[in-house]
Amino acid sequence: MEIRLEKQPQKYLASADAATRKKLEKALDGITRLEGNIVKLGGTKNMFRCKIDHYRIIFSYSGGQIIVVETIDARTNIKYRRFK
Repeated sequence: MEIRLEKQPQKYLASADAATRKKLEKALDGITRLEGNIVKLGGTKNMFRCKIDHYRIIFSYSGGQIIVVETIDARTNIKYRRFK
């Protein structure tokens, strides 16, 4: 599967320190295989979240070959109602 990053995740990865970037890139690799702590967001059709320590990756996947990463941020900064 292919991962496509929106603008915000690209900027977040670019500004993160090396250890955090490595951790998040490893999680993104796991998302391509749909592995890890992945949960469907309630009230949405195809939105999911992946939890890595205190970071969250919000992405959409509709069963095809492309996963679109919408947001990467710390858990305290994620607003889930934005995705409903």
